[in-house]
Amino acid sequence: MKKKLFLLILLLFFAVQPNIHGLDSESPQAKKEREALQHEVAVTLKLVQVFVMDKKGNPITDLTKEDFILSDNGVLKTITDFEKHILTQPEKKIEKKADEKLEETELAPSQKVPLKMNRKFFLLLDLERNDGLGIINSKKAALHFMDTQIQPTDEVGILSNSPIWGLTVHEYLTTNHEKAKEAIKRIKGFPGGMEETNGLTRAEKEMMKQIIHRFIDEIREFAKSLRYTPGYKNIILFSGGIKRNLLYGDDPSLRLNLEDTIKELATSNSPVYTVNSKGTRAYLKNRWQRGGDSLKMISDLSGGKYFSNVAYYEKNSREIQKTTSNYYVLGYYIDEKWDGKYHEINVKVKQKGCVVHSQGGYFNPRPFTKSTKFEKKLHLINLALADTPQFQTRLDLPLITLPCSEEKESNFVLLSEARLDEIEDIGGEKTEVVALVFDQENNIVVSSRYEVDFSEFSQEQICPYAILSLSPGLYKCRIILRNLETGKGAVASSSINIPEPQDSGRRLFSPLLLSPKKNVYYINASKAQKKEAGKEPLSLINIYPFLSREYSPLVGNLDKETSKLLAVLRSSNINIQKSDVDLSVFLRESSSEKKTPLTYSILKGKKEGEKIDILLIELELPELQAGEYSIEIVAEEISTQFKSQVTRTFKVRQP
Repeated sequence: MKKKLFLLILLLFFAVQPNIHGLDSESPQAKKEREALQHEVAVTLKLVQVFVMDKKGNPITDLTKEDFILSDNGVLKTITDFEKHILTQPEKKIEKKADEKLEETELAPSQKVPLKMNRKFFLLLDLERNDGLGIINSKKAALHFMDTQIQPTDEVGILSNSPIWGLTVHEYLTTNHEKAKEAIKRIKGFPGGMEETNGLTRAEKEMMKQIIHRFIDEIREFAKSLRYTPGYKNIILFSGGIKRNLLYGDDPSLRLNLEDTIKELATSNSPVYTVNSKGTRAYLKNRWQRGGDSLKMISDLSGGKYFSNVAYYEKNSREIQKTTSNYYVLGYYIDEKWDGKYHEINVKVKQKGCVVHSQGGYFNPRPFTKSTKFEKKLHLINLALADTPQFQTRLDLPLITLPCSEEKESNFVLLSEARLDEIEDIGGEKTEVVALVFDQENNIVVSSRYEVDFSEFSQEQICPYAILSLSPGLYKCRIILRNLETGKGAVASSSINIPEPQDSGRRLFSPLLLSPKKNVYYINASKAQKKEAGKEPLSLINIYPFLSREYSPLVGNLDKETSKLLAVLRSSNINIQKSDVDLSVFLRESSSEKKTPLTYSILKGKKEGEKIDILLIELELPELQAGEYSIEIVAEEISTQFKSQVTRTFKVRQP
């Protein structure tokens, strides 16, 4: 079954500061004590987002650093960094003549400033508390907001809540706004069927309450995850709301749960702009069947704003833009402790007549080991998918994707590699190797995990891999190494298109190239998963039986002086009674498209069942310059003249 990406965001999480390596003679215990002290106090630039308006609600845009007074837990701070973001100008009142129309205030161009803090938006479509027309209008309104109000530097995340899958992330915070819009368009689902509560049995009402509790609980966990992301995180919620007769009925637990969740949103500096997706249609029902009161409660207590009709999306978008567009960023240095405690911030402006809205405070970070299970899960997804993971510089590793069979089981291999000296800060006594495969909507469809102790390795290089089962389609693939004590990680990324099975003929699968390389340790991330299922786990040598100690998989770059390569070639023979194949192998240089035939020899052959043939082929390479190349292998059935071709790309590095 598919595993949906439940609950969410990617955002933030607690990777610790880079290790400072001492002398080789330092004992492991002394190193641990030193690293623990290292995380107790760190001098950090703290950024605060501030909105300043006059008493009429118009933004004040001409303030300087000297106009602000800031205190942290009651202690006055020196503002060292200052940034001004002015996207819209206050509207001017213009006398309108009888035959004239007032022109709308246009969005001013974004200032070219070195951004310390940009705007962040999460667009959340609640399918569960909605009807068909409401879902259509919500998507239309969300796309209009993206098209008319989002600035190039804004980060946008797209989420939905559905009756089956709960809270789901479709796109993480990203400045690739086309990806975000495509995510909105792809959101599919059906209304939650929570339109009427009259006439329900007591058991049915209790079930409905449990569904609502689940939604509220997921939002609360989401809010907690936002604590450690600087600045305001603006949430735009499109929903029909929770029915008044459920929220204010005999059982106060729903209302109390919702109030606690809203407080968590406010504490995390996450105002919610609620948009009633039912609009005027909600008034066709009696007051106790409407959901507007709950939406208004969410917006009021979180510091956002309530919009009563999604159909007024143009006006609503301008109002949200006006509220979030003009702000200042104040920066000051603190001795940050890794204790997870809350700091209260107070910002004032010396100029009279100013109304100031700023973050109420922030949470100190915590060591990764003190993160909750939920937070560690979000940290992993953030590491895998975010454009720029929070609080750490991600180490990128190479990854190759190898479809290997047309069967449904064990038809796909993910393979990465890393030198142990490159991942020294990641590989520790407790390190996990995780394989994740996402569909095009960022839902997890396959995952596997294995925990290893890197201190036991004597090899210079490792090859993490996973043997998985995938249906035909497009996928994003990741292998992640993550230190379970510090949260530091390395990620290998690629994508794959698993083709539909053939009815007949021969299909070549992408070859596993082997280069002269010794002293490699293989880590099977799918090993633990198979053991739990009570099956003997497949290993890489089961799929590619000609692996040896003298040759290892070519995953990253090929050394320039290499004169020979081995290729393990798998092919399927489908409904061909007598198969006689002619192989051709070519080397193609990417920069010039020059194509050169390669001399080859077949060293070994093996059959796997009735349909799979496996060959070990030795390839003679010409002298190669640094650059990108590909090996093309063409197989032609002599009797049918049916051709199949496969390509593997690699890079050659300078010695």
